[in-house]
Amino acid sequence: MNKYLDISEIEALQIEPTSKCNLACPQCARTYKGKTNPELPLVELTPKDYNCIFTEELMPQLRYVTFNGNYGDPMASRYITYAIDKLLKNNIAVRIFTNGSLRNPSWWRRLGKQLSQTSSKVIFSIDGLEDTNAIYRVNSNFKKILENARAYIQEGGKARWDFLIFKHNHHQVESAKVFAKKMGFQQFQEKSTARFISGDYGSHLAQKNSRKIFNKKGDSIGTLRDVSRTEETFRKVLKKYGTWNNYTNTTSIHCKYKKDMKALFIDFEAFVWPCCWVGAPAYFMRLEDNPQKKQFDMLRKKYGTSFNSLRCHSLQEILSHQWFESELVQSWKNKITDQNPKLMTCSRTCGTDYEFTSGTGYKNSTMFNFNNGEKSC
Repeated sequence: MNKYLDISEIEALQIEPTSKCNLACPQCARTYKGKTNPELPLVELTPKDYNCIFTEELMPQLRYVTFNGNYGDPMASRYITYAIDKLLKNNIAVRIFTNGSLRNPSWWRRLGKQLSQTSSKVIFSIDGLEDTNAIYRVNSNFKKILENARAYIQEGGKARWDFLIFKHNHHQVESAKVFAKKMGFQQFQEKSTARFISGDYGSHLAQKNSRKIFNKKGDSIGTLRDVSRTEETFRKVLKKYGTWNNYTNTTSIHCKYKKDMKALFIDFEAFVWPCCWVGAPAYFMRLEDNPQKKQFDMLRKKYGTSFNSLRCHSLQEILSHQWFESELVQSWKNKITDQNPKLMTCSRTCGTDYEFTSGTGYKNSTMFNFNNGEKSC
């Protein structure tokens, strides 16, 4: 079957409520030299948008909705509470990813009470302890994060601590894990990033083992350094296939969203995408010669800018569009030079030999469950 997903198959949604965020993480696509990416519109989904998303047709079959994305923090949205309340009233679980330093303890206590009797949870992205978290999470306030997390957990809210590993914080992983358990987090996840690998993915190794960190004024305030093993994996791919283009052209695609999650991604402007990775290049800066951005621009040139907009079409109409109906899935067997090209983004995230992603269950992450002592990769 060439259709990406029929509306009757959808079991989950990933929604990015807003492009706004209080931080300036150096490897985030929203950040450019300590400032906000000038091509990024600072907007959010509205109650009207959520009403278009959470229809009577779709709601009964949803198992959960995840609030996160590529650019913003859900807690920066004015309408996140509206969306959460609407889902909980329909007994749909929510998963919320956040840096934890927005809102106040009173707000977080209310959320903890709301979620306490459900399978919902909040994932706090905390990359270190008090002396290191703000090195990557630029502008974050560690004490405020702990206040908010404690308020949420004390009211019965389920929580996970996600720890992104760099050279400056890798020595704190075990201490953070112990601290997280004491605080009442149910899970702790170690994650490594492939974002040091960049450029055109050509025959040379496009690997940057470090990246400068900037403040709001654009002044360099430090250097981010890699300690992950993604370079080794990247080298193996190049050794086997010769070039990244050869890998993209030949690798088979195991689509995580279609096959594993039965999910769609909806961005902060109410555009529907098969996943967050395919939708991300929409707002990449044109200052960089990025092949994913070039392919994305070609896609929109071919179909127009509103073919997948929930502000112009119903979800059923969008999924019946030729791209979702057949051409996306067909492209996975094509080459990047074909008229219906395979997307480099698809090869990068769902190709069989290379794992770019770092979320739960992926090769670049390890999960610890405190309730039963489990460790899973």
